Amino acid sequence: MIKVFRKLVKKKKSPDSSVKKRVVGFYEDVLVNGLLIRAKIDTGASRSSIDSGLADFLGLGPVLGSKAVISSHGRGIRPIVKAHVVIAGKKLNASFNMASRHNLRYPLLIGKNILRKGFIIDSAKRLKKQKQKIIKNTRDLHYIEET
Repeated sequence: MIKVFRKLVKKKKSPDSSVKKRVVGFYEDVLVNGLLIRAKIDTGASRSSIDSGLADFLGLGPVLGSKAVISSHGRGIRPIVKAHVVIAGKKLNASFNMASRHNLRYPLLIGKNILRKGFIIDSAKRLKKQKQKIIKNTRDLHYIEET
């Protein structure tokens, strides 16, 4: 009986065992369609979110559909778009819901739909200084739109 159990356990492999995990912190600089944006990593968010003004600026689209969401502001329906992103050196095509994030600190939120694709969160990880211009908050986005 024990030998049979050991054979079953050996054959069963974790689906994530072959995927190399990338380490991210609570905040990451993410490349979205060639533009470097500071993003908040949020394990409590089921889907990633992008500011609608930033999505327009980047020319994201077309809208692929819409999803019902529950946020701290209540329930609503948000449009879904896809974008090419690079997080911690890993290239992905990911979907984002579009929302007005002008009253929030970060125009980009990375949720579990992306984090499940091979990322581990390290709370002690700090961001490195970048030579490239970064959109760090929604005010930076409005400054770029004006120039």
